[in-house]
Amino acid sequence: MTDFKERLKTRLKIVTALITLLFLSGLVGYMLIEKMSFLDAFYMTVITLSTVGFREVKPLSQQGKLFTSILIISGVGTFTYAITSLSQLVVEGEIRNIFASRRRERFMKKLENHVIVCGFGRVGEKICEELSKENVPFVIIDDDPKRIEVAEQRGYLFVFMDSTETEALEKANIKKARTLIAALGDDADNMFLSITAKELNPNILVVARANNTQNIPKLKKAGADKVIAPHIIGALSMAHAAVRPAVSDFIELATTGRDLQLLIEEIRVPQGSPVSGKSILELDLRKRTGAIILAVVKKSGKLIKNPDPSEKIEEGDLLIALGGRDEIKRLENLITTGSSFN
Repeated sequence: MTDFKERLKTRLKIVTALITLLFLSGLVGYMLIEKMSFLDAFYMTVITLSTVGFREVKPLSQQGKLFTSILIISGVGTFTYAITSLSQLVVEGEIRNIFASRRRERFMKKLENHVIVCGFGRVGEKICEELSKENVPFVIIDDDPKRIEVAEQRGYLFVFMDSTETEALEKANIKKARTLIAALGDDADNMFLSITAKELNPNILVVARANNTQNIPKLKKAGADKVIAPHIIGALSMAHAAVRPAVSDFIELATTGRDLQLLIEEIRVPQGSPVSGKSILELDLRKRTGAIILAVVKKSGKLIKNPDPSEKIEEGDLLIALGGRDEIKRLENLITTGSSFN
């Protein structure tokens, strides 16, 4: 889209320059050859280039007739070029948009376990930046052409439609998506979106934005699994930064991944994992991987904070671990293959 606009601007500049040059040539030519006043030369140039056929200001000399003929031919040629050039560019742009749209649709049909981000405003844009950093596949749905242009510039997949429309969600392949983020600016839209998403894919995880804290229970009733109020999180973060700055810095580094030496990650224990049925102590996770298990979310949904070393790891458990990237990778490898080596 940006490339098309740049090409269109360039083409318009060329056409404008040619027409301006042609008009000035006619104006100066009539003034020099036929000794006309500025107004008469202006009038003659206009009727000649527009080929309207009005009468001449005065009978033309042989040189004047020749100049007028050349001016008419040049004018017709220039306007023909302008119309053809601009029309061709517009048609090419439309065709390119059609092919790009079809290419995106084909790619989205192949997506699995991706994230759908509904709403590409300030919140949605930040969400997409984080997903992109984590190499998580995602699709944006938004109906604002300016925001879609930004998404296209960044190479993001998108659906240019209203997020609350079922067709838009289906184009984003919601039935194979793992998560939908309802980041629209209106809570009512996020509620409707949560309901629609659960109807199309009952197993999808819906994370909804709440702009009004009173709507949090309503969003959960509508089907949202998690409801986030950005203004509350922002206020708490600022308060923690003021009261406990060191703790605030630690949490920020661990959760945003800005410090490559420290991350908090969640790791799901897959079916058939070699560590299933063994305790944290028996596996000696800290010594073998260097990662620290902060919590275990059991398959039943029970959260065990700071688990005892005797706690057994089972299939389907979700481990919340703290460590560097290499340490996290070793832990993931151990849980998957039984070996802590990469």
